[in-house]
Amino acid sequence: MRRPAVRGSGPWVRTVFVFLALTAGAITAAAAPSYTLVDLGALTQAQVPVVRGPNLQGHVGGTGRREDARDSGARRGLVFEAGAIPQDIEGLGDREDPTVFAINDHGVFVGSANNGTAVRAFMGSRSGGVKELPPLAGDNASVAFGINNLGEAVGFSSGASGERAVLWDATGKPIALPAPAGALASRANDISGTGDVAGVVTAAAGRLPVAWPRGQPARSLQLIPGDVAGEAFAVNARGEAAGYTANSAGTLRHAAVWAASGEVTPLGALPGGDSSEALGINDAGAVVGTTGSAAGHRAFVWTRSGGMRDLNSLVALTRMVLTKATGINNAGAIVAVGHEASPHEPAGAHAHAGGPAHTHAHGPVRVFLLRPVRP
Repeated sequence: MRRPAVRGSGPWVRTVFVFLALTAGAITAAAAPSYTLVDLGALTQAQVPVVRGPNLQGHVGGTGRREDARDSGARRGLVFEAGAIPQDIEGLGDREDPTVFAINDHGVFVGSANNGTAVRAFMGSRSGGVKELPPLAGDNASVAFGINNLGEAVGFSSGASGERAVLWDATGKPIALPAPAGALASRANDISGTGDVAGVVTAAAGRLPVAWPRGQPARSLQLIPGDVAGEAFAVNARGEAAGYTANSAGTLRHAAVWAASGEVTPLGALPGGDSSEALGINDAGAVVGTTGSAAGHRAFVWTRSGGMRDLNSLVALTRMVLTKATGINNAGAIVAVGHEASPHEPAGAHAHAGGPAHTHAHGPVRVFLLRPVRP
């Protein structure tokens, strides 16, 4: 039997069907999380935590007091990994306030600890123990902030002449990184797999971002127009650096990425925010950090194609608020810290939608690994 024609069928109905299908697809795509959220553990607020990484295995280095700890309350050097309790760094003896600032893809970490008379840099691994990274001749203190997969570390050495940026070669020998003319002090914050270094110098005008291309003199990095200070925290294998520049009062920081030439690109801030800083960059040029927003401090990821995005909008709905992303590896995995949202605070996938400006953590600080969801 021939079916009667449906009134209104034809191009208009087909258009509606196509529109609804496309709309449903767009909603599904928008709602699909870009990252899975892995909880690596909780740290108390009483001791300001430090979290760095992740390496390609998803391991994270850091410092803090575990929420479940039953000790004196002192901060501990820690290594985090999925499915395990954060592990204390062994081999530091009676050194105080150990801090892990970086971990490479081989699981080798660097940091600093107080030996009772001065702060000294160290390098170690969970399987190979810990060794001291000495200061430059004539200095008495050192701190290591970064390490690459070649085992080269960077940081600073200090003494009567002040702080000087330093590179430790794979044997642990310290080598001074020459500062630009007029610099009063310098620090090296990160080293790439190709040996480029990023950091900061202190001059009469204030703190200024700087890079040391491998085997070359220091190179000053541009400031965002209107800013007068800044610092580069991270550098990738292409010589691109990430950090911030700031206004004269130092009250507003503006996230920035620098090309190997030193040219600056401002990253901006999320809607409702006026301050931001970039803390990590991978070899693909993806940048992570923290930004102000209408909803308070939020962790972000930035790419040249997608701009700045709130990481809270890229994970499945959760009661957690991600406030700061401190690193991103070459697989795109991100380490971030956050806290459980208060009853009136936007959380998870809704944290970017506005609301009251909450900038302080509620309860313990939680450490998260964000793993990219592959199509």
